[in-house]
Amino acid sequence: MRDHLHAAGVEFDDRNVRQSESGLSELRSRTGDVVVPQLFYGDRSVTGFDPSAIDELIAAYRSAT
Repeated sequence: MRDHLHAAGVEFDDRNVRQSESGLSELRSRTGDVVVPQLFYGDRSVTGFDPSAIDELIAAYRSAT
């Protein structure tokens, strides 16, 4: 997922839930689970590496900026 976002030129916050208790808490509160990778944009999210779903979020991000 990181490589896909980098290749698309999208800036993002990378939170390692193994090293960040606050990141882990945020993930649990947003999803009710601890499944990674997760990508969030607004109220939308992508679980796992799904290039087409990630590209949809990238398109939404670009149209909003």
